[in-house]
Amino acid sequence: MSCFSAMNAPLLGEMEQTIGMLERGTIVTKLYGKQRRPDRRHLMLIRETRQLLWATVAAQAPRTDYEGAIQLREIKEIRVGKHSKEFRLFADDCQRFESSKCFVILYGSHFKLKSFSVVALSEIEADNWVRGLRYMVRDTLGAPYPLQIDRWLRREYYQMENVNSHSAKASEASPAQVTIKDFKLFLAGVSCKMTTSKFMECFTEDVRRKHDLKFDDFSRLYQKLLLPISFPSVMCNPVGGGGGALAGAAAPFPYSEDQQTVRPAELKRFLETEQRDISANELSAAAIATFIRDFVQDVERDVQEPYLSIPEFMDVLFSKQNDLWNSKYDSVFMDMNQPLSSYWIASSHNTYLTGDQFSSESSCEAYARALRMGCRCIELDCWNGPDNLPYIFHGHTMTSKIKFMDVIKTIKDHAFTTSEYPVILSIEQNCSLEQQRNMAQALIEVFGDMLLTQPCDRNEQHLPSPYQLRRKIILKHKKLPQFDEIGNGGSLTHRSSLGGAGGGGAGGGPGEADGENMRKVVKDGLLYFKDPVDKSWNLYQFVLTQQELIYSSEINESRNGNSEDDDFGLSSSCSLNNNMQQKQKDTSANDELHFGENWFHGKLEGGRKEADDLLKKYNHLGDGTFLVRESATFVGDYSLSFWRRNRPNHCRIKLKHENGSIKYYLVENFVFDSLYSLIVYYRNNMLRSSEFSIILKEPVPQPKKHEDQEWFHPNTTKEQAEQGLFKLDIGSFLVRPSVQSVNAFVISFTINRKIKHCRIMQEGRLYGIDTMNFESLVSLIHYYTRNPLYRNVKLCHPVSQELLRQALAEVNDQGDHRSHDGGNGAASNYMGSNLEEYVTCKALYSYKANKPDELSFPKHAIITNVQRDNSMWWIGDYGGMIKKHLPANYVKVIDSATEDYNSINEDGTDGRTESIEIFGAVASLFESNEPGIIFKLQIQTPTMQNPFVIGFDNQETAYEWIKAIQDAALFASQLATERRKKERTARVAKEMSDLIIYFRSVPFREHSWIFQEMSSFPETKAEKQFFQQNTQLFLSYHRNQISRVYPKGQRLDSSNFNPMPFWNIGSQMIALNYQTGDRAMQLNQAKFRNNGQCGYILKPAFMKTDSFNPNDPLSDGLSEVKVSIRLIAARHLFRGGKSNNPQIVVEIVGASFDTGIKYRTKVNENGFNPVWNEMCEFTVRNPQFAILRFEVQDEDMFAETHFIAQACYPLACVRPGYRSVILRNKFSEELELSSLLVNVKIASVTSP
Repeated sequence: MSCFSAMNAPLLGEMEQTIGMLERGTIVTKLYGKQRRPDRRHLMLIRETRQLLWATVAAQAPRTDYEGAIQLREIKEIRVGKHSKEFRLFADDCQRFESSKCFVILYGSHFKLKSFSVVALSEIEADNWVRGLRYMVRDTLGAPYPLQIDRWLRREYYQMENVNSHSAKASEASPAQVTIKDFKLFLAGVSCKMTTSKFMECFTEDVRRKHDLKFDDFSRLYQKLLLPISFPSVMCNPVGGGGGALAGAAAPFPYSEDQQTVRPAELKRFLETEQRDISANELSAAAIATFIRDFVQDVERDVQEPYLSIPEFMDVLFSKQNDLWNSKYDSVFMDMNQPLSSYWIASSHNTYLTGDQFSSESSCEAYARALRMGCRCIELDCWNGPDNLPYIFHGHTMTSKIKFMDVIKTIKDHAFTTSEYPVILSIEQNCSLEQQRNMAQALIEVFGDMLLTQPCDRNEQHLPSPYQLRRKIILKHKKLPQFDEIGNGGSLTHRSSLGGAGGGGAGGGPGEADGENMRKVVKDGLLYFKDPVDKSWNLYQFVLTQQELIYSSEINESRNGNSEDDDFGLSSSCSLNNNMQQKQKDTSANDELHFGENWFHGKLEGGRKEADDLLKKYNHLGDGTFLVRESATFVGDYSLSFWRRNRPNHCRIKLKHENGSIKYYLVENFVFDSLYSLIVYYRNNMLRSSEFSIILKEPVPQPKKHEDQEWFHPNTTKEQAEQGLFKLDIGSFLVRPSVQSVNAFVISFTINRKIKHCRIMQEGRLYGIDTMNFESLVSLIHYYTRNPLYRNVKLCHPVSQELLRQALAEVNDQGDHRSHDGGNGAASNYMGSNLEEYVTCKALYSYKANKPDELSFPKHAIITNVQRDNSMWWIGDYGGMIKKHLPANYVKVIDSATEDYNSINEDGTDGRTESIEIFGAVASLFESNEPGIIFKLQIQTPTMQNPFVIGFDNQETAYEWIKAIQDAALFASQLATERRKKERTARVAKEMSDLIIYFRSVPFREHSWIFQEMSSFPETKAEKQFFQQNTQLFLSYHRNQISRVYPKGQRLDSSNFNPMPFWNIGSQMIALNYQTGDRAMQLNQAKFRNNGQCGYILKPAFMKTDSFNPNDPLSDGLSEVKVSIRLIAARHLFRGGKSNNPQIVVEIVGASFDTGIKYRTKVNENGFNPVWNEMCEFTVRNPQFAILRFEVQDEDMFAETHFIAQACYPLACVRPGYRSVILRNKFSEELELSSLLVNVKIASVTSP
């Protein structure tokens, strides 16, 4: 229950108030199924019984006249918002409800959970319910055994009381009561059998006379019947024959001196002797006393040395705290750095189904449930759906359909709730190529950084590890074959110099496709491109590959230097050097440690006098207030200025050279390697001289000179800056504090009727843009008034607060007119409430309109005047069609007038990289009459609205480039033809193929294995190949390769095959129907409960050896053990309220030579508290594979057996001693208070 255990409980007082509110109850709107509309209900918490009840608002006694109830122990998840099928059914009605007032409770003890969807009256009430219920669920699941029994008894007692209150006999004069007859019926329901005379002996004369059984009498009688009088003697009698053990003379209980209580010292001796608990030696008496107090929760025994009564000691043995499972395996402890092929991986088949394979419901909740159960490989069967996105369902059957987009959103929400290790999506592809392209884009958009799109290491020789792939989602799917006709020429350095960006549309293989393009550089060079902003020709870096033309303004820095002095004809390298010199001159870049410290004030313009003024201004900080500055007298030295005894003092920090390095000192023989270390030392140690002694304390704060500048706006918002600057001249600017970070500022400036925003980061005393640091905002702004900040734009016109107010006032005066002016899209972009209403988009895919009001467009089309909202359909213009609808997931925004612009990219330049696809390009060359440009090269592609033009100042270069582009266009056309052919042949879209990094689905072949590939087998084919034909081949295959085995198609009932033989031969993904509660899934849940239920189990080391054979008991590395299990007793083995005759079956499921039923107890006619005290012994030769399974069966009058409960444990994860086997239903959900008591011994068998 990770969603509850991870919660931090608030203070008890606060939570108690919340729980009190929940107990009083509130009015909510409850959503029902299809047959009933939402209605108001009274919802309340019953703390005594740990139930959630709801009743009609008109009910006078909602605690008894309730409509329904949920047990808190069955709650699996509590969600905030409208995330349930009930909210989807009444989507129109629920639009009026705010999501923050809605919550959903998922509960049940089967795979398919029930949902309880409600709307609270207020957000505060909803929050109280969610917090309170999460706290109560966690508290309920962690309650000690006696409290669990008490709550169960109260629930049963109140239920009987409730039934009687509704009976005809109940009246005002005769209030409801529980009678002796009710108690007898209750005992029959829990399979406690006894004669009437023996039953009546249990009651006092007073109870028999009144026939009124109070809860205390009810509880006391239950506890008395639960533990037979002679049961403690069973603990000392290992000989079989449960009846004999109870019938014979009672042997003294060795861990109770008075045969009534168990003291802390006796409990410790029991843990050491019987439980073989090595940690018991380290337990203090206080720790054991605390355990006892927490267990019994009895105020009278809240003393220094509490005790357990004998019945309470037996409760400890039957409790979950004494589980056979070793809790150390509840956390991840295995090595998670091995290749993925070294692990068994929890895998699901047809994950979307909640029932059979033919007509059951498909549900997103099935994915959430499987992921929360620890499943790491889930299956998506994709078929063509509406809106060009797939449906998921079992094809050619009557199973219901769910949307692909809903499924992947559910996966994103739940993927890493239980485990942080990777989730694998096994995609069974039945969609058209077009829908596959849309799938690829949807996967990228929804999963974002979670989706693995490139290898962990380009030089890897094996699969990566689960640790490397934490919180990653990996796709298993077919991949297109590689294109052998593509050459390997070119250099990596050309593309990498462009910052790694590129075009190529959606899903273009972020990892593989980029590397592919980098290896196919055809031509590169510096060419002229007309800047769309300032209309000037500027040098750009161009790279032509076999598929696209990439261009970058990265070299802007080298051409922008100082535009007043630069000769435009200088070479780029020369210009770059000039620019770097300018940077070194005008900025204060310095690598010294002290340079960014607040106490360093650099060169004060006023020298010593300014230092005096600063110290006087901050003298309230006390003696030791200080600053360090560059010395005005001794060039290269520094001065320490500090406040002492009401006046400023100044010391010279001297420098000297020793062994080629500079040393700093105040006292001649006490030198430091840096100014930073000198100041740090004297901030912790006394600075002594003949005149004074002082410790440097608080630094003088840095002066904020920018606050006096007209361009600084301390309270202006981004929206105000955009609206005010919009109509001002290019280069108008203001500086404002960032709302996203405390230590940041933003320059907002105009550029061709657009507003850009450049972030300035403050670190210590420095203000930085990229690698350029300035000592003040004033010096930074001064630098960019003389040098371009973005493209060719300098900060020319500072905007004062008064000027901004005037501009905003003008905007407000004209706002109504502008917001309705359809002809001025750019202006309305700033006047309306939505500042990003109109944008320009690029089509990721082609789209053909299905309705008259829809827009048709080809891939890469530029769509203008796009109006966005929160729906999946936007409105835009293209090809003469105005204001038509277009699907939002088919386009990406490429231009927004209000986008935040951070002028620094990852490589520390102010460049921007764009690209155009060369496929279908027509290139033409013509002369130019523009200064400096003698030829223009025009490129037009089918998807371009306007031609792309490049300028040349050299004829030979122009001819070389047009030839290269024409050749590349021809090659791209041939490549596209070949690619389309391969896509049709393989029925795999390239966009989808590019996302497949590992787990590439291929048919199995017996040689030439590639670690990124894997094969899948139906169980029948796998059984034939793995075990009959190629056992040794597959043992070798599974050491480095991954295989997946799934159920055969004939299993229409969603039954499962036995996964153990396939695990044993090394197959990693055994895909089972998680929705089916059968023996196979019970084994699966037990196996993957190990290692913190993370979904990955490291295979034993001996499986990596060539000599290993899963069917050979003499294989190297096996360690045989002898297992002794004493089946002592059980509690609560009732089946559906029927009288039971239970028996216990013990079996081992593991290696073929170990598997089998090891013991079957006698049938006991008591299902309430049966005692067997029978012994079984057996050897297990491969304990690493073995799963110990207990099954409780009920034998009916025809000697036929029926399932009651089960429990499975990996043999390596069990604890020795007297242990409780917590029983579970067929879906591996714990049964309330149902357990076995066993004594387990496991000993190694030494080889002769």
